[in-house]
Amino acid sequence: MRANRNIAALILGCTTLVSCSENFEKINTDPVTIPFGQLKASNLFEPILFDTGNQNQYYSWFWNAELIQVTAFTGGSTRMEHLYLVTDGNAQSIWDNYARRASDANHMLNLARRQGDRLFEAFGLIMKAWQMAELTSLFGDIPFDEAFKYSENRSPVFECQEKVFRHILDDLESANQILAENPTSASASLDQMYKGSAKAWRKFANSLKLRYLCRLSGISDSYWKEIDRILADPVNYPVFQSSDDDAAVPYAGVDPYKSYWAKAETTKGVFQQHRLTQQLIKMTAELDEQGNALYVDPRLLIWGVQTGGKWKGTVSGGNQSNRNKDDEGTSKPNFEILGAPDLPGYLMEYTEILFIKAEGVLKGKLESVSVPAKDLYEEALRTNILKWTAFGDRLSKPLQIRKADIDKYLASSLGSYDLAGTDRSIYGGKEEFIAAQKWLSLLWVGWEQFHEWRRNEYPVLTIGEGTVYNDHELPTRFVYPSYTVSSNKLNVENALSRMSGDNSMHTPLDWSWKKLTGSHRNPYGVN
Repeated sequence: MRANRNIAALILGCTTLVSCSENFEKINTDPVTIPFGQLKASNLFEPILFDTGNQNQYYSWFWNAELIQVTAFTGGSTRMEHLYLVTDGNAQSIWDNYARRASDANHMLNLARRQGDRLFEAFGLIMKAWQMAELTSLFGDIPFDEAFKYSENRSPVFECQEKVFRHILDDLESANQILAENPTSASASLDQMYKGSAKAWRKFANSLKLRYLCRLSGISDSYWKEIDRILADPVNYPVFQSSDDDAAVPYAGVDPYKSYWAKAETTKGVFQQHRLTQQLIKMTAELDEQGNALYVDPRLLIWGVQTGGKWKGTVSGGNQSNRNKDDEGTSKPNFEILGAPDLPGYLMEYTEILFIKAEGVLKGKLESVSVPAKDLYEEALRTNILKWTAFGDRLSKPLQIRKADIDKYLASSLGSYDLAGTDRSIYGGKEEFIAAQKWLSLLWVGWEQFHEWRRNEYPVLTIGEGTVYNDHELPTRFVYPSYTVSSNKLNVENALSRMSGDNSMHTPLDWSWKKLTGSHRNPYGVN
């Protein structure tokens, strides 16, 4: 249906929350027939927020974990993402999802402005920024100024990634300014994440700014300077100060408040055909030569389940002919926790702010932060471990993680900041250590592990011999869907020319390690 394709082309003028029907063509071209004047901005908020949380849970499992070597599907040939098989249909689905939700958020924003609802105007700015940031971080150059205007312009110009992010940062700044006025709304109770608190949403907006500025930081030190200015001015730019500030969509067992896992038909058996990888086990367990555990990261006891009495990982991207042998006795992800129907949809957490600070301090980029990088890292790890500790009582043998257990981890070869760069650590230095620990802390937070890996290529991953579908290179981006290429050919070609590549998963994004250095840290064939 052409109208439905127009939605996903990111150039829509009306909301996509209207269901597809026989009258969809008329609805899409004749919005006067829809009683938009009776629709409040707040009516759109819950579907946007809860669908965003659902979407983040799904992508954490289906795409991020497989691409970035947290899990690898071992149940046959139906899932080959860990071999870097990504079809045009896959790219289209991802593009469509973010385009639709960005359009919904944009429509909520416009309604809120017309209705004078400042609180939901800020919500619209933040949720639109979220969706557009994901879209540009996955695909590269995208439309922004000319997006959502299908009736006016069917061939929107694609803008470069830095410019798109500048639009996103400007929207988040607008939200920050609105929320500084502490606006209220009669519909504030619809916000189940922050209970309508303007202060909490303001922290979320400014924390997202730090995330996106950090993403761009390899391009220019000017982005670190912007981070420093925000951190130096907590009155005008409050950010997350504790895990109580985390942006985590809460779920209940009834519609429309069901998580992805409550709605999904995924069974425990199917879920656990995605086995934990050698990479994850290497980073979370000290093993002897026989594979017996000498010491284990407390989080692994929550994230995973042993199959053969040992912590053993499968080969991500391994040769399919060796699957049965390689997967014998491999450990499984813990379905009761990672697939729990009431697991929150994690959007961003205080832990991430601490890691941004730790990286900036370690690199000498932050004058406003006087806390040592080691202390920031250790606070981040304590916070992240305590997050997962809350699920420990769900285990068949309930797990309580005490302060002494966390101290032990921070002194171990797995978690010691001081040991990084010595022969007692798997990490070559402090920078690699901080980045790899951040990567671990981002488990089940959407695409963030994938984004972070492309930014700095830590942890150093080994590319398996079975990754033939993208010529033994971990995807650097997702391709523009074929219908977008055909319907907006000139602007897509201009975007690809600016990105210095073709429409493939080999073309790096502007902020990525590959683009900034011209190579990978560990290309295929180098172990």
